[in-house]
Amino acid sequence: MTLKKISRIAVFSALCIALRLAFGLFPNIKPITAIFLSYTLFYGLGEGLLVMVMTMLITSFVLGFGPWVLGQFISYAAALCFWFFLYHPALRRIKAAGKKQLLESLGAGLAALIYGIMIDTYSAVLFGSPVWPMLISGLYFNLAHCLSTVLFYPLITTIFRRFTTYEENL
Repeated sequence: MTLKKISRIAVFSALCIALRLAFGLFPNIKPITAIFLSYTLFYGLGEGLLVMVMTMLITSFVLGFGPWVLGQFISYAAALCFWFFLYHPALRRIKAAGKKQLLESLGAGLAALIYGIMIDTYSAVLFGSPVWPMLISGLYFNLAHCLSTVLFYPLITTIFRRFTTYEENL
């Protein structure tokens, strides 16, 4: 791995850590899912997973470390794999930029919803609770996470496009 990649992963991990802590007062309304998805889109699944793992691991030392962190890794990895292997390749066929941006944002929200459903299921199994009541009780938070990701995604992607254009010109 090159020094440039390591530096990029470190900088984006630090950004995600700061944003996760800054938005800590708002349950499930954080831009980090949109950042993970955009990062994966622009730099690949491997780097996206590294940024996600670094973010979740380091913030767990501040917010609380426990067996649920493994669930966060698994849930975010599933959402990023859905995004990278299934959803985004299907969007490559769409040529209209406005329609593509809207569908990307909706897909980002769907990936956030996948994360929410998976982490709720993991938590139910971990704590010995029934799965359906856990999913229903988490529905509000998962929809808030979905909506915030849909709203943050276009902004984050625009920033990534400018950043990668600048990076290519170096």
